[in-house]
Amino acid sequence: MSKKITERLPKEVGTGLYPVKSPWDKMISYHDAAHYCQRYTNVVAAAIMQAFRIIEPDYAARSQAMCTNAYNRLYYVNTAIPGYGEKNAENLHMHPFMRGNFVGGLIGDAGDEDLLMCGRVNDFGTYRAEKELDICYWDLVGTELCRSTTQSLQACADCAAKMRPDGPHIEYHMVEAKGAGDRHCRIVAECRKKFPMPEHEQWECFGPVATEDQIKFTKEEDTVEESMMFREDCDYLFSNGTNMEKNWKSAYPMVTMSNAASYILPTIEDLIRGGKVTNEHVDYVIHCVLEAAGKSTFIDDFAKEGLRIWLGVPHSISKDDGRLMGGYLEMFLQSMHFNYTIEAFNEEECIYVLDPKELNSCAFGSTKMADAYLWFWYGMTKSLVNPQWSLWEEDSPESKLRIKIAKKVDKFC
Repeated sequence: MSKKITERLPKEVGTGLYPVKSPWDKMISYHDAAHYCQRYTNVVAAAIMQAFRIIEPDYAARSQAMCTNAYNRLYYVNTAIPGYGEKNAENLHMHPFMRGNFVGGLIGDAGDEDLLMCGRVNDFGTYRAEKELDICYWDLVGTELCRSTTQSLQACADCAAKMRPDGPHIEYHMVEAKGAGDRHCRIVAECRKKFPMPEHEQWECFGPVATEDQIKFTKEEDTVEESMMFREDCDYLFSNGTNMEKNWKSAYPMVTMSNAASYILPTIEDLIRGGKVTNEHVDYVIHCVLEAAGKSTFIDDFAKEGLRIWLGVPHSISKDDGRLMGGYLEMFLQSMHFNYTIEAFNEEECIYVLDPKELNSCAFGSTKMADAYLWFWYGMTKSLVNPQWSLWEEDSPESKLRIKIAKKVDKFC
């Protein structure tokens, strides 16, 4: 029997939230804005990773630094914020009879859902857990990131175990990664007393596991492209193994808070504090790479035309107009739910004032995130409009960031 209405998001999804709207009244939905945030922030993070590869050329050293930071940072969050762990346990329905750190799988599973990384839990037990992802918006960044996300999950699990009765300790291991070219991302966690493996370095939490014969591989035709909260077959609800449910509202603020840069920039700042690199060298490398990444964004005319259609730009506005960049910038800021004010928006200049702390919140508060965005948008302005136009910070009020888009002559750019 055919359905009268083919599958689509219910009309109430996104209702009550302010819309994302271009200066020319083109609107995008809550669902599309959430996906846009995840793709955008992680494309920028991919450029930041390239900068990190210049700053620290050794793969093992780079990976170990990221793994150490990821574990320590998430351990700190889970233990330093009063009531954080207890609230997490309550929200995720970590039942009192659960023992050991396998309950950390509940944290990872719910986090994947909120970040629109859809898939399934294939195993969830005291001695073994397995999670398989079909979609990962972080897959273009690099395998160093895949390793470090495993360690952030390990930290969450170890902290959750402190609130449980004593039980088996399991080691979270990345077996497959879309960032490495695999069809899926796959975490397998095993109790080493039950499933022994040779000892390894922290950054080597990647590759074969003892229970490889227990892996449940999902066929291509059975994979999914949306999180449970956006799927009709799940009644538009995420439901975990302990019957915790949440709806589409959970995508925000998570899609604005967590991305690959929140693993990379704090690690780089660790290296600066440790005297391994200088702050000046780091800023220079990130500046160069992010500017080049921005310039490559609109290298083709069809990309510019696609943006005009997406923004609803009228034909009366020419290709040589900074409002194209201004409109683009507004769509990002609105999708991220960042506050901003407009001082100017005309054919000669666009001026926006915003809070740099909101930009830095994308990278766990790293002050280098706002600078990375500025350099990225500067380069983008050059290719989207033309090299006569620039984007820069000018006359920023205290604790604010004032961004100007206008024509500018710079003999040293």
